[in-house]
Amino acid sequence: MPTETNGLCPCGSQKEYRDCCGRFLEKKALPPTAEALMRSRYTAYVKGDLDYLVETDFHEVDREATKAWMQSATFYRLEILKVYRGKALDKKGRIEFKAWYRDEEGEERIHHELSDFEKYKGRWYYSGGLAAT
Repeated sequence: MPTETNGLCPCGSQKEYRDCCGRFLEKKALPPTAEALMRSRYTAYVKGDLDYLVETDFHEVDREATKAWMQSATFYRLEILKVYRGKALDKKGRIEFKAWYRDEEGEERIHHELSDFEKYKGRWYYSGGLAAT
């Protein structure tokens, strides 16, 4: 569980962690938009918060596979390319993003994805994604 309460948020928002994704990972608030959820999930990868990733996924998660990928990658930059819906009053959203990371060998990689999000009972969830080219 993240304990850092100061410094800039890893999601790239240029906001303080405690005022950005920290409040979601620490269960003080729910992300109001699909983009806020996406950024907080990225931050969970950075911080190794597997429980947050599991609880914000609409589908059952393979915890061991997710944990292994999270531990083999060092994420260091997020770029939101396009937001398609996913505002507070929407039921669905889609976000195109790139996440930069280094693999176990230290090689730089980019994960480029179109992620889908659904709002269920007032809460946003990640519902799937497609690798983008």
